[in-house]
Amino acid sequence: MYLAEIHGKIPSRFERLEDLLTSNIFSFFKYTNRQFFLKEYLKWLDIIVTNSEAEEAEFRFWPRFDDDTEPDLVLLAGPHYLLFEAKYFSDFGVETKNQKAQLIREIEGGINEARNEGKLFKIIAITADHYYRNDRFSIIPKEYFHLFKWTNWQRVTAFLQHTLEGNLKISTTDRSFAADLYSLLVKKNLRDFIGTQIFVNLQMVLDRRETVFFDYITASFRGDFIGFVNSLQFDKKIKPALMKILEKDTHGYFSSLGEVIQLNELNGNIFFKG
Repeated sequence: MYLAEIHGKIPSRFERLEDLLTSNIFSFFKYTNRQFFLKEYLKWLDIIVTNSEAEEAEFRFWPRFDDDTEPDLVLLAGPHYLLFEAKYFSDFGVETKNQKAQLIREIEGGINEARNEGKLFKIIAITADHYYRNDRFSIIPKEYFHLFKWTNWQRVTAFLQHTLEGNLKISTTDRSFAADLYSLLVKKNLRDFIGTQIFVNLQMVLDRRETVFFDYITASFRGDFIGFVNSLQFDKKIKPALMKILEKDTHGYFSSLGEVIQLNELNGNIFFKG
């Protein structure tokens, strides 16, 4: 499915579906090496599990609660009951006359389900926003807020890039799988600005040189302006004119600047060396 989306073989109306995006990303975490990917991604969310807990984690896609509330994913990992609610282009369901707002229903239903499982509940909302938007989550009561965490799809992209660049132990199959998912997320514009630190790190591996400009004297070809002094290189210096080039203005066409402002005499060159 990744390759079909990357190469534009999926109708656009399907590319915008959050269920498809959820399936693509969390199926990846389910089927790849969980020590390198699932465990480390949860660590990025400040959720700590052991290698064995990651290996034994259970993925429940689109489970249904007693009130027909259907979260996108429930992940049982170690002591954690993690409910993921994912949004892409749509918004969270609002309160109606017949039911509470979507996030409230999922929190309350998730707390009950986690209690039955003997686990610790947490709800994780994933959106495509580049920053935390308080208006989307202001409906969550204060007593539930310690159970809530927000992240975005861009964070998954950053995690994949970080892992691919830093972990040399990843198998060839998992590396290809991760690279395809990364390419898909980039194609969907789900990547944040990574800052300028990358250029600072790049500087450390580049050869240091005293200058990055060519030597105009030894260069075979050049077309850029390199200044009058260097471009007009003669064997003999130009001698000052022995006669006045401009005669005194007797017709009043020119006025002296000295009559307007007081000018100071300048000794030396008025041109800088290029």
